[in-house]
Amino acid sequence: IIGERLNSQGSRKVKRLLLEEDYNSLINIARDQVEGGAHVLDVCVALTERDDEAEVMKLVVKKLAMSVEAPLVIDSTDHKVIEEALKTYPGSVIINSINLENGRERIENVLPLAKEYGASVIALTIDEKGMAKTVDHKVEVAKRIYDIYTKEYGLEPGSLIFDVLTFTLATGEEEWVNSAIATLEGIGEIKKQLPGVLTTLGLSNVSFGLKPNARKVLNSVFLYHAVQKGLDSAIVNPKDIIPYPSISEEERELAEDLIFNRKPDALITLSSYFEDNVNESSEESLAKEEASLSVEEAIHHKILHRVPDDIEALLDEAMEKYNPVDILNNILLKAMKEVGDKFGSGELILPFVLQSAEVMKRAVSYLENFLEKKEGTTKGTILLATVYGDVHDIGKNLVKTILSNNGYTVHDIGKQVPVNTIIEKALELKVDAIGLSALLVSTSKQMGICVQELHSRGLNYPVLVGGAAINRKYGHRISLIDDKTPYDGAVFYAKDAFEGLDVMDRLSNEDKKDVFIQKVKEEALQSVKDKDKPKETVQTNQKNRSDVKQLSELLKPPFWGTKALKEDDLQLEEIFKHLALSELYRLSWGGRGKSKEEYQKLVEEEFRPTLDKLKDEVMNNSLFLTRIVYGYFPCQSEGNALFLYDPKNQDKQIARFTFPRQTKAPWLCLSDYFTSKASGLMDVLPMQVVTVGDKVTGICDALNENGDYTKAYYLHGLAVQTAEAMADYNHHRILSELKIPMDQGKRFSFGYPACPELDDQEALMGALNAEKEIGVSITSAFQLVPEQSTSALIITHPEAVYYRV
Repeated sequence: IIGERLNSQGSRKVKRLLLEEDYNSLINIARDQVEGGAHVLDVCVALTERDDEAEVMKLVVKKLAMSVEAPLVIDSTDHKVIEEALKTYPGSVIINSINLENGRERIENVLPLAKEYGASVIALTIDEKGMAKTVDHKVEVAKRIYDIYTKEYGLEPGSLIFDVLTFTLATGEEEWVNSAIATLEGIGEIKKQLPGVLTTLGLSNVSFGLKPNARKVLNSVFLYHAVQKGLDSAIVNPKDIIPYPSISEEERELAEDLIFNRKPDALITLSSYFEDNVNESSEESLAKEEASLSVEEAIHHKILHRVPDDIEALLDEAMEKYNPVDILNNILLKAMKEVGDKFGSGELILPFVLQSAEVMKRAVSYLENFLEKKEGTTKGTILLATVYGDVHDIGKNLVKTILSNNGYTVHDIGKQVPVNTIIEKALELKVDAIGLSALLVSTSKQMGICVQELHSRGLNYPVLVGGAAINRKYGHRISLIDDKTPYDGAVFYAKDAFEGLDVMDRLSNEDKKDVFIQKVKEEALQSVKDKDKPKETVQTNQKNRSDVKQLSELLKPPFWGTKALKEDDLQLEEIFKHLALSELYRLSWGGRGKSKEEYQKLVEEEFRPTLDKLKDEVMNNSLFLTRIVYGYFPCQSEGNALFLYDPKNQDKQIARFTFPRQTKAPWLCLSDYFTSKASGLMDVLPMQVVTVGDKVTGICDALNENGDYTKAYYLHGLAVQTAEAMADYNHHRILSELKIPMDQGKRFSFGYPACPELDDQEALMGALNAEKEIGVSITSAFQLVPEQSTSALIITHPEAVYYRV
């Protein structure tokens, strides 16, 4: 039994104790699990509120090692955190976990650590296609991992523990009704076909969504049958397991009917048996709860729980007691603050925040009918812009949504906005602050230019900066004029929309504003004083070339030059088959950081139905204007350089790419995957650009303007991931045309560690004539327009791998 309760992602109590640094109480939880029957303890300390997971893990592991005899399972997605735990713990641990979801990246980060420190490893049966649901798929993934683990890394099968994946039976959906059977059979087959390996299960997943009493029985019966198939361990709270003989025959039969899909009504029968009262729908439950609340509480409740119905009637009732300004400030804004707090603590994902914002917008729009302008209902005015050269604005749009629904007037002047336009608009609109967004390191430089220009004009607008490419130290750095004088208005870094809201709330407080600005300016000065400026070091290569094999027989392309594919040539149904659902759900739709149970519930109840609905709408209304241009170009390598030649005149060089080389073994460089100039042979480089077009960008903008924030967010995310799916789709087309295996070679985009120079994008775009062929252009910062577009080099060499430089 692997105790599951020391997990910040699955236990609110553990999360709270970690935030409060109450480690003694964590030790008590650990001891309680061991006393309850746990042999091993799963430990996860990841928190969205803190960025020091490695240090916290090190401290917790040290305390557990001194206080509890049970060994540990180190549960983290960050291999650096795992390494800190391995260094700290005075014995052997189990690492949770590896998989093939993103190819070999996770495995190659973790297995060297397992080998060095003598750890066992849990491996999930997940590959590039997703979670393995069938017996054959589970075994196939397990065999791949087994071969890498034992043959390539020389590790013993007895230290490899396969989690063959458990899925909930509580949905009743056809897709999942046989999932428990597949899990049980998968355990048996893996034990049979891979002698020596061990198995485990996240046991409680099988009952997720059922009532506690039903869960306890279903988990216990399922565990019994899994053990009969050869299960070696299970991640579960030991106090929640009932010995199989102690379960009544009737309850055993109900659970087994569901597990083995023996009766079509098994789920309903089991649920009804364990219910004291008739189940209510969530809407009925919320309505009943709301009926007992005061009008103030009921309005708050509707915003918090994302229920727009009848909000106007409640506002009418509230206006019998309060004026509209008081309702806005003391009821509506307080509700949105709680929504923000729950997002910050990880209880709500971003789409749910946006649904609350839609209820808020509806309430504010109704109140505006009763507000007089002289009452001054705005808390402040801010101008927002994505800086020049940058086409990404999803982050800026979220900031706009959160600020506008928390009482601020927001003027969003778009993306790719020059510094002069930003400043002139700020003066024209008489704003209280300026907010700047950038996704890229290259475009974030515009933020510093804007601050310098504001200073030179004698202006002192507070400037808020945010985006994936920057951090708090960058905000401090650009706020200093000549590296020593703080910009008078101060620069405030906000890691997300809610920190931006907090900054604006402080700036709008006239009594505390000056103190706040002064504090931030002092922090910027101190940051520079404390910072040891990095010394520039010249990296010298120890080798001119890696040991990548030079091929004697080179590929023959089906044609030289380029080919364009338009909407009529492309079937969206086929492209959607290439969607990376995990990336869509976790990265683009906000599901990252959730426990397995929470994530699975989100997929079943929110993400999958949304995706099905959006795909139909996209196809029925032609929302994506899918286009691809790709081609085959003659090339040769020399050292770190790759020379590209004109397909019509192969003596004429049209471009040169220079790639960085690793500074230690195996000395990899992308140019090594192509034949050398000295060989006299001509190799082939496939390249591609894909796009879903700019129509969807306009639709998302219109949805945001109309207050349909959630749909805009989901549609934008789907468009981004569809562009990635198109890249994968056409990559497969190229491999097929070259008549090589589908798993041979790799796809690289500029910005990857192996080809980091974004300005090389210009040569690729020019060679493919992408703007003329499919309407994709490039900004001064080498970003593709429309935003939902991607480009790539296709490396076809059989030894090609992803690597760090």
